[in-house]
Amino acid sequence: MKEVGTVAKISRTGFATVRFPRKTACEHCNMCLKPKDEMYVQLRLKNSVGAKEGDKVEVTMGDRAVLTASFLVYIMPLIPMAIVLGTTYRVSLALAYGLAAATLILGFVAVALIDRKIREKSEFMPKITRIVPEDESNPDEQASRPSDNDGEDADGIGTEDKC
Repeated sequence: MKEVGTVAKISRTGFATVRFPRKTACEHCNMCLKPKDEMYVQLRLKNSVGAKEGDKVEVTMGDRAVLTASFLVYIMPLIPMAIVLGTTYRVSLALAYGLAAATLILGFVAVALIDRKIREKSEFMPKITRIVPEDESNPDEQASRPSDNDGEDADGIGTEDKC
């Protein structure tokens, strides 16, 4: 997985705080209760490429690590909850719901503990892989610029190079 973000801050200890704009799916959600001007995700990463504040950087994380992390966060807590719910609902519905809720909470605690363990493994840490050149960092701006099409201006009228 590759994402491009902007370096917001450089620390003296060799780390960069990189901001990524939230995806378009987040625009109308409002679940995080953040104002529109704070709609970004921020990561503190090792500045292995010598980036400076304001630089656009490419951050990479292995696909396997992304899938594993997604499974741990979204699926892992649900598995024990579903087992408890499935085995106790015949006894008492109230008991089943209570135990399922408690199991879900314990599942999230387990995920937090697992997160502490795998955070130390480098394969689960995103890495700054390169500084993105200015001409590569804004594809919208490139699309609006006229292309170099054999000496023609944007309006199709040919130009001559008199140098």
